Amino acid sequence: MNAQDILSRIDASGPFLRGKYFCLLVQNLLNEYLKKQGKTFKADYRLEGYEFDGFAPDGIDGYEGPTVFEIFYRRIPTGRVREMSDGLRDAIKISGARHGIMICSFNEPIRGLWLEENKDMVVWGRNKVEWLIEQNLEFANSIVRNLFKLEIEKRVKNTNGNWKEDRKRRLDAVKSAYRSGDFSLMLGAGVSRSAELPDWDELLQILYSNMVGQLFNEEGIAEEMLGKITDKFISINKGSALAVARYLKAGLTEEEAQIGFVAAVKKALYSKGNSSSRLIESIRGLCIPKRSGAKVKSVITYNFDSLIEEAFSEVKLEYHTIYRDEVQHGAEELPVYHVHGYIPRSGTMTDDSHIVFSEDAYHKVYSDPYHWSNLVQLSTLRENTCLMVGLSLTDPNLRRLLEIAAQKQSKHIRHFAFLQRLTPEKLNEENDNQLDENIVSKILDKHHVIQERMMESLGIRIIWYENYKEIPTLLDSILS
Repeated sequence: MNAQDILSRIDASGPFLRGKYFCLLVQNLLNEYLKKQGKTFKADYRLEGYEFDGFAPDGIDGYEGPTVFEIFYRRIPTGRVREMSDGLRDAIKISGARHGIMICSFNEPIRGLWLEENKDMVVWGRNKVEWLIEQNLEFANSIVRNLFKLEIEKRVKNTNGNWKEDRKRRLDAVKSAYRSGDFSLMLGAGVSRSAELPDWDELLQILYSNMVGQLFNEEGIAEEMLGKITDKFISINKGSALAVARYLKAGLTEEEAQIGFVAAVKKALYSKGNSSSRLIESIRGLCIPKRSGAKVKSVITYNFDSLIEEAFSEVKLEYHTIYRDEVQHGAEELPVYHVHGYIPRSGTMTDDSHIVFSEDAYHKVYSDPYHWSNLVQLSTLRENTCLMVGLSLTDPNLRRLLEIAAQKQSKHIRHFAFLQRLTPEKLNEENDNQLDENIVSKILDKHHVIQERMMESLGIRIIWYENYKEIPTLLDSILS
């Protein structure tokens, strides 16, 4: 590939990667170019409190002495050119560097008076980058072929085990978005599980047991045998929970149709657990309006239960539960969208008590782009910063909606999700043969970076935790 082909390939690598890939390419080109001059180049270098994309202590070409580099992929808005350039100029002076070079992926980004006023600043556009590539064409091609690996290694090196510092910065970003008021919460099964309600697998097991008991209660089969049959059914169908739910629905709703199935799920759902948890209380704390007004615009929950509503009612927080189309909330009410359906602890089941639990219901929602729940999720993802709590983010429909929203957000990643970080100790818990912790740590470092990279492609930054009990404290820190 020639220089233009290489840059075109980077341009086509997607909104979340092309800026990183362009920076990686330029950093490696500068390193190779200066090496031929017998000079040193240091990427991502911190100097007097400022972190620059590159630093050449002995200068480059005719620019002698310490020289810093800043690399820009996206075009700088006209209104921000002077602001960013002046900021860089000030950083150069404080750092003690003699020259600053701004390298851009586009031509002639800054012209005229500003450059005349700042003789220590240089701007290189796309033409200069193409020239650098042509001077090191074979090397540039090898870099482009290995960009994925290089990016992973760079991120592992930059993190250097300090993932908690990254977490603090991301929580600060969440705090800023929360204060702005354009903020929504998206809640998954982990929230209900914190109150010890049955998770998906437990719910299926309870329903299975109920169905088997109903089918064979007159056959004189011992309970122990029925339990073994239930366990066997679950193990056989473990790979397809939605298919299992469909099977259960077919077995439980012959007489009462939809209402009978929802009633059976309700009985199983509230068969154990508490009415609240420390996590739910922290979520409620975020939703309570402050003196400057409400900060949470909406709550989207993928759970059937009414734990959130019960927590809101305890403090007389005004809300409106929405679980079907054509339902509106008042101006002073916080909308709580149950996009997979709603089964309150109290009250009777009605004909409109539909839940997305079995395969057929899931297919209906997935295949209808104008289904009310899809529209609510998509508009929320496009308009607000979303914080996801208790979600595994493996649901295909949610991932599809995240990807659609991410395509409209260019490079900006605005959503955040709590995810559990793997540890060497956790991996060794399930292994008879203990794994070498140093090797496992290196593997996990790359695993976590790849996971972050995957989530960034969906418009999400991960807020890591090791123990689920950390989440309430982390949520509370948003209010501090």
